[in-house]
Amino acid sequence: MFLRLTTLLFVVLLFVSASAQIQVVAVSPRSQQLDTPMNPEISITFDRSINPGDITPQTFKVFGRWTGVINGIWSLVENDQKVVFQPQMSFNAGEQVTVMLAKGISSPSGDTLEKGYAWQFWIKPNRTTLKINEIQRITVRRPGEGHVQTYGAHAADVNGDGYTDYMVPNEVSNDVRMFLNDGTGQYSNFTVHPLTGAARPSTNESGDFNNDGFVDFMVGSTQNNRVHVLLGDGTGGFSAINSLTAGMGVRGLTLLDVNGDAEFDAVTANRNANNLSLFIGDGNGGFAEAITISTSLFQETGIFSADANNDGILDIFVGAFGGNEIALFLGDGEGNLTLSDRTSLTGSSWMIATGDINGDGFADAVSANSNTNEVAIVRGDGSGGLMPVTTFSLGAPFVIAVDLGDLDGDGDLDLIASSYGSGFETGVWTLYENDGLGNFVNPQYFDASEAASCAVFHDRDNDGDLDITGIDEVDDLLFVFENPGISVSVDHPLPSPTRGFALHQNYPNPFNPSTTIAFEVPELAFVTIEIVDINGRLVKHLANETYGAGLHQLIWNGDDSQHKPVAAGVYFYKLTSKSHFETRKLLLIK
Repeated sequence: MFLRLTTLLFVVLLFVSASAQIQVVAVSPRSQQLDTPMNPEISITFDRSINPGDITPQTFKVFGRWTGVINGIWSLVENDQKVVFQPQMSFNAGEQVTVMLAKGISSPSGDTLEKGYAWQFWIKPNRTTLKINEIQRITVRRPGEGHVQTYGAHAADVNGDGYTDYMVPNEVSNDVRMFLNDGTGQYSNFTVHPLTGAARPSTNESGDFNNDGFVDFMVGSTQNNRVHVLLGDGTGGFSAINSLTAGMGVRGLTLLDVNGDAEFDAVTANRNANNLSLFIGDGNGGFAEAITISTSLFQETGIFSADANNDGILDIFVGAFGGNEIALFLGDGEGNLTLSDRTSLTGSSWMIATGDINGDGFADAVSANSNTNEVAIVRGDGSGGLMPVTTFSLGAPFVIAVDLGDLDGDGDLDLIASSYGSGFETGVWTLYENDGLGNFVNPQYFDASEAASCAVFHDRDNDGDLDITGIDEVDDLLFVFENPGISVSVDHPLPSPTRGFALHQNYPNPFNPSTTIAFEVPELAFVTIEIVDINGRLVKHLANETYGAGLHQLIWNGDDSQHKPVAAGVYFYKLTSKSHFETRKLLLIK
């Protein structure tokens, strides 16, 4: 009798404990959605009302992998059970977006969201073909400089002008070099940023580690145990460069929130140490001492995060170079990562990427299998398991990098693989079309000058479709590939559309003390132009009146509505009319 009562009491306590936890019942866009519009409304619905004051920029964060921090305005609807986030700026076409909510969000009765919540989706680019063209080669060397061995790359808007810049680590010179986009899609100049104590740095990722709204980077060194944290200053430079200690041979690096505080944490794959290192971020730019995760794999090399079991907690896929396998580790929202499944590969995994390959709503992984010259597709089952592996041969030797992106804008993820080449063969980039079922078909080949070492998708020129930028680590070159979009035959031209509303990027940007904001109006219309801060608070009205058709210009002197100077930092300017709403980002420096 006592045993029955004890068991019953335990079950009741479990039920009460579970019912006291706030549950997420729906998100929009859905997890792994591939066709999200450029200006989506982002929402999350809970199973009960929550306290409006718990939704803040610290507890609800949106980050575009190329755009960076996305600021916006929150509202609570449906009896305070649904949070709606309206971005105040456009995402970058084709980019992956991560939304993070912090644990501790509460209901009026004291119930809480105990483990945080995170999910990812992709922005849909314009519909095009897969016919890309090489348009430029750019040196990564300074005049008179020798070999620097550019290896690894990341596209992100580091100076807030709305265009993706390009950061490349260099293994011989032990530095990173930043190419700023000139606003036309061109990279003409670069700055050099030494990484003290680095030893052949390459693997990298971006986030916002100190919550200042600027893009930061983390870079790992392959030949020692150093991980460098580069805190962006919003102009393309860095306010600080610090280092962390991981396991030896940092070959892979991914960012995710492992403990539910809505801050970026990092996990590195350490090939020489045969383990993973977990770094917990503090939200102020610092990271705690590494926690070593022993995996029973051999030579962990590739790593990427995604929610593999759709529980609102990000997980990690890990590729084992020496063990010829991929493993999946599930996060629990409390800082732990536990092996869930593993599957064998026919080659050595050098790098992996994740995304929904076959459109079933579940995260999958692709692996560059270096020594067998093939790419492996590892499909997730949505419950933390891995499906049987399929592979396809590239033909080109020594594949060391892969990236996923919807290059043709048809709603599925295409793939580009980078083959270093060997012997008398030069390196080759191979572009594959996704047939909509998760099969990669119709390969196209693009030669490097020596070694095709890496390539990333991104919308370099802001025309709404994805382009590709690759690197050659032997000749230290950027290869710029242009997506021309879909053109109309001159034999059957379409009528020219009437020019509509347009909000142009301010100039100069960054600026001090003043900047010009230009906008176009197609016809007589009432227009409001506002300056708001990163929390969505109104700083100043620049315009609130009727304008005639044509181009108009306004000057902002970096002041508020009381004509008092405002602090340096990121701001947004918004154009609102009866039929149009548009926002852009600007940066005030002092």
